[in-house]
Amino acid sequence: MYSSAGKITIIIIGIIGSVYFFGGNRSTTSAIDPKITVKKEILAGTTFSVLAKEVGMATSTTSAILGSAKEVYDLAKIVAGKEIALVYNGENGNLEELIYEIDKEEKLIVKNASTTAEAWQAEKVPIEYMIEIDRARGTIESSLYETILDQGLDERLALALAEMFAWQIDFAAQIQKGDSFKVIYEKKYRDGQYDHPGKIIAAEFINNGESFRGFYFTGAETKEGYYDKEGNSLQKVFLKAPLQYKYISSGYSYKRFNPILKTFTRHRGIDYAAPQGTPAVSVGDGTVVQAGWNGYYGISIKVRHNETYSTVYGHFMSLAKGIRVGTKVKQGQVVGYVGSTGLSTGPHLHYEMHKFGSLINPFTEKVPAGEPVKEADQPAFQEVLNKYQSELDNI
Repeated sequence: MYSSAGKITIIIIGIIGSVYFFGGNRSTTSAIDPKITVKKEILAGTTFSVLAKEVGMATSTTSAILGSAKEVYDLAKIVAGKEIALVYNGENGNLEELIYEIDKEEKLIVKNASTTAEAWQAEKVPIEYMIEIDRARGTIESSLYETILDQGLDERLALALAEMFAWQIDFAAQIQKGDSFKVIYEKKYRDGQYDHPGKIIAAEFINNGESFRGFYFTGAETKEGYYDKEGNSLQKVFLKAPLQYKYISSGYSYKRFNPILKTFTRHRGIDYAAPQGTPAVSVGDGTVVQAGWNGYYGISIKVRHNETYSTVYGHFMSLAKGIRVGTKVKQGQVVGYVGSTGLSTGPHLHYEMHKFGSLINPFTEKVPAGEPVKEADQPAFQEVLNKYQSELDNI
């Protein structure tokens, strides 16, 4: 059965009653309590209310479910391409449960706790996986993405590696032939089938002869994250580049011009060649102090990060939704889309970093890191380090 809001899949589940034993005498009760599960595909632009109407849900029930779920997960945020499962009582046709997978780790369950009225209760529940630890290594020939695929590995592992070292390596432009990686990571299985890579436990990436290692750790006083062998956080105040790997992981050959801040006729900075429309992100938290047309920069923005640093992003085809003077932005937030406005001969992103108002080279600037492993957690961190340092060495 199909509808304008998406495909509907109906599954009928029969649940058989229990068998009991008392004093060696067997007593059997058997009853069939059929459940009918309707899986509704979410299409682009479809709201939960529209989807609910398509399956004949009463307006009062829709409102009650939205209200009960809101504090746990706002169903206004459902994502196109996913499904919502609606579980009905097969005997009376009443809706008993709603299930929506928020992401790969959690699902939302909204249940009616009453058989005589509507008393909806919502909770987030972890998705259960079987976890296997695996190891991989590789040497870059053209790109990290292609190297991962050539080895038959999940392309999402490339994304995870790039995100892990996003503060140390510019994956948009600095990766070169001969670079290499080693990684120890989780492989997650669901219902006996491989589903996706889990967290990276430890990894090494060698870029242009320089080795970077990171180890997953969380402690009683140390926040969850990746740390180097000295216990310093891999996360820093600024990302290494304004083009994140998740937006450029298709294998496209990206190039960077004037990497050592050469002077142009009208402007200076770092230029990233990228296809029209590629999302560009703010390298750090801050406030937008300029947004819109800016002479030879074309459509651009300037972000003030603190009293010391600010960054500039130029030649956008357009700004991201909500980006204007005064907007607070977060590290990694999309601020605009690559274009060729202003003084430009083709689509590219112009990027500058300023320190106390003067242009600097972001590739050589030593920017502050996040909080290190706390003193109280050092013994536990050393155990992790000792175990996975040797394992990386032996891959």
